[in-house]
Amino acid sequence: MNTTDNSLLKNLKLPAMGQLGIVVGKMGPAIAHYYNLLGIRPWYRAKIVESDIHYRGKPIELELDIAVGYSGGLQFELIEVIRGEDNIYTELIDSRGQGIHHIGFVVSGISERIEIFKRSGFQPLQHGTLRTRGKAITRFAYFDTLDQFGYITELIQTTLFGVSVGMSRWMMKAGKLIGDVETI
Repeated sequence: MNTTDNSLLKNLKLPAMGQLGIVVGKMGPAIAHYYNLLGIRPWYRAKIVESDIHYRGKPIELELDIAVGYSGGLQFELIEVIRGEDNIYTELIDSRGQGIHHIGFVVSGISERIEIFKRSGFQPLQHGTLRTRGKAITRFAYFDTLDQFGYITELIQTTLFGVSVGMSRWMMKAGKLIGDVETI
């Protein structure tokens, strides 16, 4: 990263990195691997009941299994594609197999954040909305920042009853109580 990249990164006004996203072939073995490697436990599985996802500008059908766990303050997100059309995750699997996919930033005001990225020359690769059983709504957008920063960037905002609630370990425990997540 050079000074131009530093200026661009500063203009995007991102908070501290909150998530490391990893695409996996099978959830069960991946959870066991990251428990053995990093001691991450418990894992929380999102109970997604509805999704609206767009890949490279067109709506797609996509079913995912998503689990998150924590090491310190960093959330590790495991993503398994169950079925669906071409998407940002199968793009990675087809090109180099499972592994680290993106870094994520948990934000408030995601619509405004997306506009800041667009004004900086980035268009969303994939974006959408996930709704869970307990009524949490997560909006996300992935941007191709590989050339500038060396990784794909994801913006993430989770709201509950219209209030931005973040994605902390504490929120996962609360999500378990309202039926949004289950412990694995």
